[in-house]
Amino acid sequence: MAKTSTTSFKKNLSGSLSDLFEKDSFFIVGVSGGPDSMALLYLLHTQDVKALTVHVNYGKRGKGSDKDQELVEQMSNAWGFECCSIRLEPEASKGENFQNWARNQRYQYFRDLKEAYKADAIITAHHQDDQLETILQKLFRGSSPSTWQGMSIWNGELFRPLLSYTKQEILDFCEAEAVPYRIDKSNKNSEFARNFIRNEFIHAMDNLFPGWQKNILDLPRLGKTFEHSITYISDQVSSKNTILLNKFTKLPEELKTAVIKTILDQAGMKGDYSRGQLQELSEIEFLQTGKSLKIGPMTLTRDRDHIHLQAEQTSPVISEEIDEDQARNGWKSKNILIELKPEPIPLPALRLDSSKLNWPLQARNWNAGDVFQPLGMSGSQNISDHLTNRKIPTTSREKALVLCGSDGTIYAIIYPDLTADGDHGAISERAKCESTTETFLTINFT
Repeated sequence: MAKTSTTSFKKNLSGSLSDLFEKDSFFIVGVSGGPDSMALLYLLHTQDVKALTVHVNYGKRGKGSDKDQELVEQMSNAWGFECCSIRLEPEASKGENFQNWARNQRYQYFRDLKEAYKADAIITAHHQDDQLETILQKLFRGSSPSTWQGMSIWNGELFRPLLSYTKQEILDFCEAEAVPYRIDKSNKNSEFARNFIRNEFIHAMDNLFPGWQKNILDLPRLGKTFEHSITYISDQVSSKNTILLNKFTKLPEELKTAVIKTILDQAGMKGDYSRGQLQELSEIEFLQTGKSLKIGPMTLTRDRDHIHLQAEQTSPVISEEIDEDQARNGWKSKNILIELKPEPIPLPALRLDSSKLNWPLQARNWNAGDVFQPLGMSGSQNISDHLTNRKIPTTSREKALVLCGSDGTIYAIIYPDLTADGDHGAISERAKCESTTETFLTINFT
């Protein structure tokens, strides 16, 4: 390898470090002992980077695994790094895919040590060949174009400074700089998907379609274009966790699933759903008003021309007693003010005749089965029906309150928000004001 080429490795790392991190940053570095991670460790040494090297010994290759650990420990010491070696028992992976289990274990240790050392990042030796294999696996598994973006050099947790270099370039660098490394012979075993791609598929494709790798590595750019396009469309058919059905229904059928996925991701549900659930949600436009679909921690509810997305949360339990003295002084809870007045205050405040009330009063959440006698009616009405008739959004109805007397009679309903008509709530026929009313109980939003 030409000297200028080895220099490019160092300049690239130096530039990435200065662009992304402070000068005194500290890192956790995963080092297996292979050429990629040993080249990475040597490069970090040339830049005087402060780091803890972490080696995980799975014991799969007996003495070979121990020699990997010895090399990492020796070179870490020679290059001025503290080293942490972790030994695992491969039998612990019984019943699981070993490579998946090993990766999960490895990264859990990396993250635990990052937290313990308050490190700025975890550095790994992923390179361009790893990127190619990652994208191919996503393609073979039928992943959406947005996932074709593969790995990034920096994702806020993992720093991959060698991602733009090929495996051969790294091997040439190790030879030019006399970087010692060991070869894991188990990587030649094509039993695992990634090894098959690396050992057999790629070589066969090189012979059949010269230059194909460049085309695959261009997919992240196309994936990013797809993601931006779908995000733009999603923003046109949704607003504040609400899907606008008059716009969503006009989308081509092929786009609806991708748009729903993006809206769910924006609502904080990334990965919390299956492909089958997404397909079901693409037909959410046919859901009847008032009906809901639950997906993970999110509920999607049809409300006329809208679908509201609401994260699962427990509404606060409200049950407050209000006596006459509190009302005279003005009882307040959040944005609700209840007080006794000698004169009625203007609408849209609710006004009740205090002489008709059984004190003390209670402000509480409404319950299924609650009824009251609406103003001007001789019969009673369910609170749930009243809220529906007043077009209170389904996702907000549970936040409505009722004001009751000591005998349980409901005198008023307090809506969670103003209605389209600007109403705060509704009062009962039993507590209506008359021309003879002397003291008014008023309910107002502050």
